[in-house]
Amino acid sequence: MKGSKESLSLIRWGILGCGDVTEIKSGPALRKIPGSALVAVMRRDAERARDYARRHGVPRWYGKAEDLLADPEIDVVYVASPPGAHLELGRLAARAGKPCYIEKPMGASSSDARELIAAFARADQPLFPAFYRRGLPKFRKVGELLSQGVLGKIEKVHYRHASAQHLKTMDWRLDPAVSGGGLFVDLGSHVLDLLDFWFGPLELQSCVAENRSGRGELADYIQASLTSPGQLRIDLDYNFAETGEHQEQMHIQGEKGALSFAVFNLNAPLKCEFATATPLPEENFSAEHVQQGLLKNVMDCLRGKSEPWATPQAALRTWKLMELILGK
Repeated sequence: MKGSKESLSLIRWGILGCGDVTEIKSGPALRKIPGSALVAVMRRDAERARDYARRHGVPRWYGKAEDLLADPEIDVVYVASPPGAHLELGRLAARAGKPCYIEKPMGASSSDARELIAAFARADQPLFPAFYRRGLPKFRKVGELLSQGVLGKIEKVHYRHASAQHLKTMDWRLDPAVSGGGLFVDLGSHVLDLLDFWFGPLELQSCVAENRSGRGELADYIQASLTSPGQLRIDLDYNFAETGEHQEQMHIQGEKGALSFAVFNLNAPLKCEFATATPLPEENFSAEHVQQGLLKNVMDCLRGKSEPWATPQAALRTWKLMELILGK
């Protein structure tokens, strides 16, 4: 990046792969965070890149990654493509000497993640994985409650996700060459990253990963038992071919109380149950641009004002754990 950390009054961003994730979750935040500007976007379909730039008020657009990376007015690159393109685009960003914020799960495999870490280490540039739930108020509140010990010693953790998404989804997530491994990799990586954030690093004790829908070959039924360094047991239960009622909840049980909450529905309340303490008041955890909190942290890191909330080393741990669960 140009200039010293102290001189970065304005951080100028370029996006490689301005697809759906950048429409609301992240792209607008790059214009709304003070001291941040989105100056260019790229997509291989140049006409769609031009359309994105027009709709979002972005000054420049490109059809080739190399052209965006050669733009001297871009300080930081955001790789927003599906995982299958992360390694290629990340390598290009590292060679261009640009810091990089890259969509989760950071590559299409642990091998990709490891190569990306090495490429940015050689370039002496920071790499930030977009595990943005670490930056959302709802999950920072959970971390705060856990660190304060309001639940006492944590006795067990259970997460369940049951839906018919594997039966209904027809997008890139069911193509392992693009997604890295289906809905479990796309959605499950968020859950595993949060568990790593609060309790990690985690180890796999046992698992089952099967395709029960008969649609394709990707696992749509996963059960796994993990342990934390303190031997806390964490059980995961996924069924993406469930034809019944949608269910999605994390339950953290402690000796003094419990927390229950949805990971993917930010509007759902954080439920606190205590044996003796007064229940916590309900808070509104909704967020218009869900990546804004983590992006602000990234920019604070680039200015030398903070430590990263999400690290590439944690992202690599999550990838390795997913591969063990899926039997890769």
